Amino acid sequence: MSADTATAFRAAPATTPATAPVGEPLLADCAFLAESLIPLVDRFRARQRDDGTVPEPADEDRELLARIRDEAVAFHRRRGHHGQADALAADVDGWLAAGLDSRPHFGRSRDALSAPADGDTVFFLAPVQTTNSAPPVGKRLDCFFALRKEPDALPTLAESFPHPKNNCQSLILLTGSEGFAHGSCLVFFPENVAAHDKVTEQPYAMFFFNKMRKIHETYALPAAAAVLTADSLPGASGGLAAEVCFEARAIWGYLHDSMHYQGLWPFDEHISLKMNWFVGLLEEIKVDAKTVLACADSGLVPYAREQIAMILLERVFRYPQADDATGNFDSGTGVFLYSWFREHDALVGSPDDGGLLRLDLDRAVEALREYVATMERLEAEVTSDDAYRAAAREFVRRYLPAPETDRDANGRRLRYAFTADQEVLRRAKAGLDRLPPLRFARAEW
Repeated sequence: MSADTATAFRAAPATTPATAPVGEPLLADCAFLAESLIPLVDRFRARQRDDGTVPEPADEDRELLARIRDEAVAFHRRRGHHGQADALAADVDGWLAAGLDSRPHFGRSRDALSAPADGDTVFFLAPVQTTNSAPPVGKRLDCFFALRKEPDALPTLAESFPHPKNNCQSLILLTGSEGFAHGSCLVFFPENVAAHDKVTEQPYAMFFFNKMRKIHETYALPAAAAVLTADSLPGASGGLAAEVCFEARAIWGYLHDSMHYQGLWPFDEHISLKMNWFVGLLEEIKVDAKTVLACADSGLVPYAREQIAMILLERVFRYPQADDATGNFDSGTGVFLYSWFREHDALVGSPDDGGLLRLDLDRAVEALREYVATMERLEAEVTSDDAYRAAAREFVRRYLPAPETDRDANGRRLRYAFTADQEVLRRAKAGLDRLPPLRFARAEW
């Protein structure tokens, strides 16, 4: 029996979501940016180091940045965003005055940005860390133009799964520079912006969920197919219409984030604690596990099967493909969850399967239920931040053994080492590494 038919997960009726409302005016703005500003940004970012500095800056670099400033400020003003225009001009002028060989400080641009209303667009330009983008990745100058589109199902869903402090935005990336339009960067947070001061609150958290379908089908599905038998490979998240994939991924994002604010140690009240590597790893698995259970149990979540498949394939099979997997936070969650499933007989091998593993979706859901119960017991037993950190480290180390050294040959921090059994997750890596970085066309839905 296939993983898709093993359990008739209860799902809310799902109507066909609306297609992206990308009309001619937005396409005209995309064309303008792609022909004028974005090529200039891409030229400038190629001159930067990963820390944002420009080595031995020349007059041409200063003139190029000034031209970028003028065009971006004019674009902001045409759209009526004068606060962003003023902040960007001040940040660029401050950098030019300090010297481009100094680290950029774009805190004013970061703070002047506010989340767009549903159906509105947002434009942003600054040196930004575009996480998981195609190399080179660093605090390089980048820009994006995006449309906010919340899931059609969100108003009804929020009644059953309320979010006390929702500050997340689901976006369609319309166009952008190299860091956003190439590679697998899905997120933009205020803390990604190059600045001398630290972010003390997060007034927006933007997710380019229209990129998900191509990322999922290019990396997650092949990575899982290299490990799982064909008849146990969940197929519900593959081959989706673009608008359906966007809707499912955006609902996952909403549920995931809402789960952070529940329980005895809610994220917003314990931000510093939850940023600890071991605590945060367990937290991320917990909130995705609770999202899966909401999809499996409630009968209130549209696209339940699609989300369950997407969550499992992304976390367990795609995330561990990262080059820095043994130091990467998301990769660690996938490797941990793989071994948790192995321990709970949700991933089993047989001599008849030619070295492939068989995923039992029913057992995977029950294993996640046991994981949530285990975490809730841990959280009930600890009475201080230090006790939580110690308990989390001990729990994680049962599944992710400590590395032999603290740094790899490239100086990157190591957090754990793959066991022989866990190495199976990397079977597809060599082939995936040979693929060119993903490219996202203008207003690609």
